[in-house]
Amino acid sequence: MTKTKPKSAQLKFQLAIEAIKNKVAQTELARHYDLDPKLVSRWKTELLERGHQVFETNQKDDSLKQIERLENIIGKKEVEIQLLKKFLSHYNST
Repeated sequence: MTKTKPKSAQLKFQLAIEAIKNKVAQTELARHYDLDPKLVSRWKTELLERGHQVFETNQKDDSLKQIERLENIIGKKEVEIQLLKKFLSHYNST
């Protein structure tokens, strides 16, 4: 094996998917890309073990956005309540 530059995340993902689907044996896949077969095996294992995190992150981001949106609504309602209280106290005192 020759020393090469780091592989992109997209290439790692594609090779791991191919290895999972078993379209091509891992050794053949590694040979085609001039990689160590252990490397392809590690990428496959990482994808299988941590692939679910892709979906968890999206849910967390969506939840945080929803919380921020609701906090903004609550803030606006608090301002409206304070203005109405001020108006009512002024209206009742006259």
